[in-house]
Amino acid sequence: MKKKIIIIASIIIVVIAIAIGVFIFIDKENEKKEDAVALTLKDNLTVEFGSKVKVSDFIDDLKGELLEDNLIDTGNLGKNTVNFNYKSIRNKKKTKSFDINVVDTTKPMIYMGGSISVNVGYDKDIKDLIFSGDNADSTPERKIIGDYDVNSVGKYNLTYSIKDKSGNEETKDFVLNVVPKTSGVGSSNLPKNTILFEDVVSKYKNQNTKIGIDVSQWQGDIDWKKVKSAGADFAIIRLGYQKGFDKEYALDPYFVKNIEGAKNNDIDIGIYFYSYAKTIKEAEEQANFISDNLKNYDIDLPIAFDWESWSSFVNCNMSFYDINKIAKTYESTLNKKGYKASLYSSKNYLQKVWYADDFENVWLAHYTSQTDYDNKYYLWQMCNTGKIDGINGDVDIDILYLK
Repeated sequence: MKKKIIIIASIIIVVIAIAIGVFIFIDKENEKKEDAVALTLKDNLTVEFGSKVKVSDFIDDLKGELLEDNLIDTGNLGKNTVNFNYKSIRNKKKTKSFDINVVDTTKPMIYMGGSISVNVGYDKDIKDLIFSGDNADSTPERKIIGDYDVNSVGKYNLTYSIKDKSGNEETKDFVLNVVPKTSGVGSSNLPKNTILFEDVVSKYKNQNTKIGIDVSQWQGDIDWKKVKSAGADFAIIRLGYQKGFDKEYALDPYFVKNIEGAKNNDIDIGIYFYSYAKTIKEAEEQANFISDNLKNYDIDLPIAFDWESWSSFVNCNMSFYDINKIAKTYESTLNKKGYKASLYSSKNYLQKVWYADDFENVWLAHYTSQTDYDNKYYLWQMCNTGKIDGINGDVDIDILYLK
C-alpha cells in the first residue's frame, strides 16, 4: 500500500511539473509574441542633423510605458541606432531599439558684404578673409570662382562657394578690390564715441536692471572704491585666457587684485574666460581651470564662455554644431561644479552661429543705444567706450536684467 501511494505521488508530481512546464512555455511564447508586436514605428524615420527629437517622436504605438523619453543624439550623419527602455504590459522592464537616418539638407552659411579689399601683393589666402561655415561639416570645400591677380590693382568680379559633404552648396558673388598699398586698407580714423557711466545709469537703471562693467588687465589698476561710488552694481572680471589655439591657459595678471577689490567694495562679481577651444577636452579643461582658481571666492553672477576668433574659424576644422557642443560642455562642466555659466557673443554671431536658445544664460554684445536682438539674454554689453570714475581709459558698460 505504501509503495502504491509513493507511485501515485510521484505521478502527481510529474504531472504537476509537466503542467508547470507547459504553462511556462506557453507564457514565454505569449511574451515573445507580445514583444514582437509591442513596438510600432512611424513611417518616417529620417531626421535632420542636429534637430531636437525624442524617442517618442518615432513611436506610433507601444504596448507598454516608456521609462524615459530622452533626447536623441542627432549629431552623426547616417544610420543611428536608438535604444530605449520601457515597462511591458506584464510590468517587466524591457529594452528595444530601432534605427533612424540622420540627414543634412541645410546649406552652409557665408557671412560677408558685397566686396573685400586687399593691398596689392597680398600674400595670404583670399578665402580666409571670408567667414563661412556649415552646420554639420567641419571641413567643407571652400573655393573662389573666377580669375584675379593680387599683384595687379583692379576690381575683380568673383564668386565664393562653400559646399558640404552632403552636397549642400551656398554661393555669393562679390567684388575683390586690389588697391595700392598707400590706400590704407583697413585703417579707420572714426572719432571715438565716449559714453559716460552716469549717463547709462540715468537712462537704463530701474527696479528691473543693474548697471555694471566688465574688466581685464587692459583697464590696469582700478580704484574700486571710486567705481562703487560711481554707481557700479557689478563687475564681470576676466579670470584668465587661453594664449592661442592649442596653447596653455593663464590667469589674467589683474584677476586677484580685481576680484578682491570688487568684493571689498560690495560689488557683485561675475567671471569670464577668453577661449580658443577647438575640442570638448579643452572646454572641460578650461572649466576646471576656472573652478580651481575660484575655490577661494564666492561669485554672484554666471561664468561666461568668450570665444571670438571668427577671423580664424575657417581654419579651425569645426562645424557650427562642433563649436556649440564645445560651449555646452563648458557650461555643463561648470554646472556640475555648482556654478552657473553663460555664453558671451555679439548679436551677429548669436544669430548666425550659436544655438542661443540652448544656453541657460546669454551675454549679448551689441554696441547701440537700443538693441534689437530678439532672443533671450540676461546681460547686455552696450558699449566698449565707456568712462567711469576709478578707471583710466575705456571700459565696457553692461546692463543686467533681473529675473
